[in-house]
Amino acid sequence: ANIGTTLTGIMSALASSNIKVGMEVALAHLFFNLIGTLIWFPLPFMRAVPLGMAKFLGSMAGDVKWFPLAYIFVAFAILPLIFFLLSLAGAAAVGVLGSLLFMSLLAVLILICLRTTRPHVLPDSLTHDPEWLPETLRVQKPEKPQSTGIADGGLDTADADLDAEQAWWQGVVAWSFTWFVLLLLITAVPNAQWGNMKYAKFDPREHVGIGAWSACSAQYTEAMSWASAPSCTSAEASTCWAWHMGSCSSADFADTAGANEQYEESWENCTAHYQCSPAQWEAACLAAPCGGSGHEAQCKNLTAAVARNFVVSYPSSGAAWEAGEACRPLAEVCDNDGTIGHAGNFGVVGLLSAVVGQTCLLTYLFLRKSRDMSKALWGATGAFAFAWVMLLGSWAAFASALSGEATCTIVDVTTRRAATATGTFGEIINGGGSYSYGFVIFSWLLLTAVLAVVVQRVLFDMKTPRTDPVKEVRVFDLRSPHRQQDQEASVLSVCPRSA
Repeated sequence: ANIGTTLTGIMSALASSNIKVGMEVALAHLFFNLIGTLIWFPLPFMRAVPLGMAKFLGSMAGDVKWFPLAYIFVAFAILPLIFFLLSLAGAAAVGVLGSLLFMSLLAVLILICLRTTRPHVLPDSLTHDPEWLPETLRVQKPEKPQSTGIADGGLDTADADLDAEQAWWQGVVAWSFTWFVLLLLITAVPNAQWGNMKYAKFDPREHVGIGAWSACSAQYTEAMSWASAPSCTSAEASTCWAWHMGSCSSADFADTAGANEQYEESWENCTAHYQCSPAQWEAACLAAPCGGSGHEAQCKNLTAAVARNFVVSYPSSGAAWEAGEACRPLAEVCDNDGTIGHAGNFGVVGLLSAVVGQTCLLTYLFLRKSRDMSKALWGATGAFAFAWVMLLGSWAAFASALSGEATCTIVDVTTRRAATATGTFGEIINGGGSYSYGFVIFSWLLLTAVLAVVVQRVLFDMKTPRTDPVKEVRVFDLRSPHRQQDQEASVLSVCPRSA
């Protein structure tokens, strides 16, 4: 449940204006829960700890009806308030009260240990439980009549561990990892975050998210015309560079805090008024006699933040796109939409195959104790293997698109109007893909582990023939309801017929 709640955070982060910060928070939340699950859940002896705590809280709720409300109020209101007040009181108060609390808990623990192991060393008053103490907290549990049959739950007792009977603890790894795969793929495949055209904070251009079938950006909600080829001379570049740079000649100008903002304003002036290219602005910047050892780095860093390694072309004048929806078909933006679409199609098929595999796996886990479910396990193996191949194909298709040549419609850094960029697709979309692409790769890695575990179980079942358990049926004498114990009339052993 905790892992499921992280999905909404990831979806919100992908739709936020600052995707990087939002995804950092969302992924921190996700991996906190994932790591906690991987620590406590896969190994049976570790899993016993949270299960024991849950059983204790359930027993307390059964003994004391108001315990759940008190627990919620104390855990989520009283204790946070106490810790907050202690933080205001200072380290001395925390040390004193913390020491008292620690010593009290230690004394209770020692008392419980002595009562269970060496009660003769304790005074008589400490060897008995108070009458008001709930049964769950008692050291000396009251004796209960032994279970004698189906009527009081003696047979077919359920267990919380799906694999307790045959000790296939790796099964937990398989189905839990598959849930992660499904969550990642549901979030990633339909989202327009396979790649993106992201710009620096001081760059006024809108980001563009590239999906498998569409491209989304706020810039598509307004009409945009094609840009004309820019014309900026060296003299104009020097003129616009000098604006806002009057104090540039001071000794440590480039090294002072906030100097980068003045370089950014100078670049904004050159592009807005004279349509100077980043290379022209950098040349004027480097030629200026500015003080500070960081002047050259300031010039080159800004140019590197806005310039890309592709060829920009300026088509004939007219409308590049009309105002409309924020998401457009990818074919209207880039000419390699077919290859990217294959990546998305493979991802969808991989997701559906993983759903089938998870269904078969859970069917096998829940029903294998009562019947032969080897076909369900084989079905899960086939579905997971097919999903593994499809996700690998999705990965390969998008990787091929990244390294291939493409022509995309962009907003030119110089003219702030539409232009076409031709070059390696990875250069156009800021490198090696975005979150959706990374989620597909991570899902493939998780599915590799799932497939290995399921194949291992298939091999185990092939080497170990299944034997139906002997079922014991008890018949009770119900004619004497006031007797202390049911009288067992007969025991029938029902065994499977031989072939």
